[in-house]
Amino acid sequence: MPETIQFHDQGCAFCREFWISNSDQPKLIGVSLEYQCHLYRCGVCSSWWEYGSNYPHVIDEDLAHRIAVTVEPGLS
Repeated sequence: MPETIQFHDQGCAFCREFWISNSDQPKLIGVSLEYQCHLYRCGVCSSWWEYGSNYPHVIDEDLAHRIAVTVEPGLS
């Protein structure tokens, strides 16, 4: 099981703020029906975020690319 990283240690202040209030980062890349999540990417720190049935969290680049190839056009 992957190590749990506290929310305040994920991404940068800009993308963490997005989930709390009104930052413009991260940007929605799209929706994956296969992974049942929304995929986001921060333009400031380049972190990838997955937001599915659980809370939003940073994911590694390999998983982000696996999700990205399943993003459905027009669902974002």
